[in-house]
Amino acid sequence: MEDGAIDNLPSIVRYNSVMPNLDLIQDLLRRQGLAGWLLYDFRGLNPIARRVAPLPPHAFLTRRWLYWIPAQGRPAWLVHAIEAGAFVGQPDPVLTYHSWPSLAAGLLRLTDGPQVIACEYSPDGSIPYVSYVDAGTLEHWRRLGYEPVSSADLIQAVYAVWSPAQLASHRRAAAVCLAVKDEAFVFIAEALRRGQTLTEGEVQAFIGQRLAAAGLDSEHPSIVAVNAHAGDPHYSPHPDRPTPIRPGDLILIDIWGRVAGDPDAVFADITWMGYAGPEPPAHLVAVFDVVARARDAAIALVQTRVAAGEPVAGWGGDDAARQVITEAGYGPDFLHRTGHSLDTSIHGAGVNMDNLETHDTRRLIPGIGFTIEPGIYRPDFGVRLEIDMFVHPDRAEVTTLPLQTAFITMDV
Repeated sequence: MEDGAIDNLPSIVRYNSVMPNLDLIQDLLRRQGLAGWLLYDFRGLNPIARRVAPLPPHAFLTRRWLYWIPAQGRPAWLVHAIEAGAFVGQPDPVLTYHSWPSLAAGLLRLTDGPQVIACEYSPDGSIPYVSYVDAGTLEHWRRLGYEPVSSADLIQAVYAVWSPAQLASHRRAAAVCLAVKDEAFVFIAEALRRGQTLTEGEVQAFIGQRLAAAGLDSEHPSIVAVNAHAGDPHYSPHPDRPTPIRPGDLILIDIWGRVAGDPDAVFADITWMGYAGPEPPAHLVAVFDVVARARDAAIALVQTRVAAGEPVAGWGGDDAARQVITEAGYGPDFLHRTGHSLDTSIHGAGVNMDNLETHDTRRLIPGIGFTIEPGIYRPDFGVRLEIDMFVHPDRAEVTTLPLQTAFITMDV
């Protein structure tokens, strides 16, 4: 190719750049009527592009680069001339630019002229989790004649769908999280029976040690929150403000993790509620029951729709849970989305159960996983119940059974 093709340069780097899922991507592009997917990055601003594009290993890229995946044909690169050396031996064609006019000209050559293209953009910012192309770049592309559309559905299909091995890793992580959750509540109960002063932070540390011993990496410590702290959805114990756990306390434990040492392992994420006594007060039980019904309503909607082969979007799952809590009079106390995507990140790149923070129109497709975790957060306490789900071709499975149906109580 002209303007910097390097196919004939001596090969100084050899690597496998055969992009996984290329056939899937191109099939999705054709079905959506798109000319291609334009992956663009500048200094790591677009993690999706860096994950999907077959970048040379150890490449040190400081200039803008683009990777074009056409609906038909061979993908190709556009990179700065001074960084072309990193792409020697690359089996896909490589164009280079050196100035801003040649960047525009190179883009037009790369894509065979203006097209309807997918990129990491979300109209109105409605799905910010996929918005990584800056506004100025989009403006420039539009001036050149391109029509950008969101790559959100492509990202989900390519980036958030689990392989069978990833599903197996999730099941392993889920089993460990459930077991450690039980151990944590026993740890609390035994300490209280001995009259021992135990803090949120000490329970958090215990959970971290047990997860690590079982081979999980949580990347961030679990949440252990008592009473009013449980009313803060993202509370975390602080060593400078130790809070003791005493008889009569409400206890929220949120545990997550994935198999350590495996970059493709998928997270599990659960939240259970306990009460440091034999019988929780009626007002706590009443709120617990509302949250459980909200969780079950979202599960039922997802399972019924998937089994019937009917589409269900993330906003629909959120609405199902939120309606239960709103009708019970606690609508203002449900402060966050109903659930989030799970993949190799704790908050993954797929569809979220969300019609509050965002209006997530992405559909649930086979191979994705996510949480359902409605909550009610009051000034003096909070209740959240969190489970994980996975979508099979013909059914949706709760992968973190059993469902919690009552507080874990303690004879202290």
